[in-house]
Amino acid sequence: MVLQCAGMARGGSGTRDSRRAKTGSTPPRGRGGARPAPKRRARGRLIAIAAAVIALIGTAAGLAFVGHDNTAAPGAVTVEGVDVSGMTADEVRAAVRERAAEMMREPVVISRQDDSGFEFSVTPAQLGAQPHISAATRAALEERSAAGRVLDRVGLAPTRDVPIRFTLDPEAVDRVVKRANSGFENPPVGATLRLTDDDIVVVPGKAGIGIDEAELRTELAGLPERIDLSVGEQPAPIGAEAAEAARQRALNIISAPVDVTFQGRAVTIQPGVLREALSFESRPPEIAVLVDEETIYADIGPAFEAREVPPRDAAFRVNGDTVRLIPSAEGRSLNMGAIARGIARPGETRAVRARFEITKPEVLTEELSGLGIKEQVGSFSTPYNCCEPRVENIERAAETLDGMIIPPGRRFSLNDALGPRTLDRGYVEAPQISGGLLEDGVGGGVSQVATTLFNAAFFAGLKIEAHQPHSFYISRYPAGREATISMGGPDLIFVNDWDASLLISAVAGSNDITIRLFSTSFGRRVETSTGEPYDYTEPEEIEVVDSSLEPGEREVEQYTGSSGFTVEYTRVVWEGKRKRSDENYRWTYQAQDAYIKVGPDVAPETEDTAPTEGGSDGAPEEEQFSDPAPEPVAEPEPEPVPAAPDGGAAPPPLP
Repeated sequence: MVLQCAGMARGGSGTRDSRRAKTGSTPPRGRGGARPAPKRRARGRLIAIAAAVIALIGTAAGLAFVGHDNTAAPGAVTVEGVDVSGMTADEVRAAVRERAAEMMREPVVISRQDDSGFEFSVTPAQLGAQPHISAATRAALEERSAAGRVLDRVGLAPTRDVPIRFTLDPEAVDRVVKRANSGFENPPVGATLRLTDDDIVVVPGKAGIGIDEAELRTELAGLPERIDLSVGEQPAPIGAEAAEAARQRALNIISAPVDVTFQGRAVTIQPGVLREALSFESRPPEIAVLVDEETIYADIGPAFEAREVPPRDAAFRVNGDTVRLIPSAEGRSLNMGAIARGIARPGETRAVRARFEITKPEVLTEELSGLGIKEQVGSFSTPYNCCEPRVENIERAAETLDGMIIPPGRRFSLNDALGPRTLDRGYVEAPQISGGLLEDGVGGGVSQVATTLFNAAFFAGLKIEAHQPHSFYISRYPAGREATISMGGPDLIFVNDWDASLLISAVAGSNDITIRLFSTSFGRRVETSTGEPYDYTEPEEIEVVDSSLEPGEREVEQYTGSSGFTVEYTRVVWEGKRKRSDENYRWTYQAQDAYIKVGPDVAPETEDTAPTEGGSDGAPEEEQFSDPAPEPVAEPEPEPVPAAPDGGAAPPPLP
């Protein structure tokens, strides 16, 4: 149901009422008090009046042949109180649009007489109102009659006010009606339909206390400033007669097969499918009988599959070091809305013609063509061993990043981009660093994606806001120039501080991951150098007492790894001949110590051994107070360090 309404007359100018007052005059007396002879003067007045009338008629006749100059009549037209006199068509349309926008924000207040505290407001915009801009513009520009134009010229025509009419969204109106008719203990209930195994039955409605819904819909159509609703006994909003009519329509739909035809061929929908697709919707004072599009498409879709073409979104296609824009393209699909409506209105032939509709892509060519994504500006690869569990996490993260576009000036967080690394999001358990130890955790290995992306951004000359290397050196990464991440921190954060968007291409192959960044070069160039490591520290062997082991038993938890050292590196970012930034970094790696779990020491027992003070169960004091195995500290991969100032990155720049 489409609701149409005239606009509110709020604050509009009044109609000009031009009236000519009647006045009487006494002719002067002649000398001696005698009145002059009136005949000659009366004849003169009649001649003057006749001449004026003839002149006016002549003017009107002349004006009748003057073409309309596409402007509103001067001094005589308003639209919802806004004077548009003398405006051109474009100016009138703009004025109508502006006034309609104002009216869309003016609330309609709804209250109920039974409850002084019940009141809410709704704007035309919330009612889904669509203003009839063109109709109001045409009405404002409409020519007057010849006589009316004459009166306009002499300033005697009344002002003509043109209303702006609106079409309201029925579903939005339904929501307002439902809200206004809520909270009653015994509300009226409309009749409904229910599907049984072998029939469709009417469920009767009942009368109750409430508002007159039809009256509210009518008042809403006028968009007044206020609606005060009366409450009383109301009949069922949908009566038994309307429900029975809907039942007969439904029975007719499922009474026999329906053919969907196209170019001389037909696909038959059996009554069982039609019955499954049936649904009913209360639309007082009637029940709408609907046919579900998805149910019907599941039945007939395969027969039309060859004729359907999905729309193609515009996208960037990366081929090695190059990128090109693939334009968007429209698709073609069955118009299931039209087919379902046709089935819901079956004719005598029990056939519905298949119709197709153009389907629009979600991403259009013009949306991507102006982003400035033209060439590779940064790239980096890191290796790994095929088929390890960590590779599955790397592939999952690369899948998420591939195709992301970062607009100019936008801050990028890898943790935000990837989201939580959990089992239900496709991540698995794999080794990761925690408290100086390698141990399994969900998402282990994703830090390799962070290192690869960090280096791609590093060589693209992007502003690095935050990054943190691993706590000990991993030989597959450049010394110092790498990054780790963990949910809650640390994170890899950089900013696209160039004047074009940035496209991320992330590809995880069988033995390595490569991340490429595409944008516009702007003459960017990156120079970097890495110094020789220094201040080496050798790994140690750390023993941890484990009470689950036998006395004297030893178990290697982690073997000795790389030495610790300090390394420094630099980056200079150029834009043509201009130096954008000059950065110095330092990072100190810890040595990768060996961890050995050992069983507790036990003193030999003697017959006269007595419990010592503070002991229990006769155990010696040393055993009671021997250091237990330390709880592993859950540190992110690895411990955080402060971010560098002035747009640098952790590790902090050299002084």
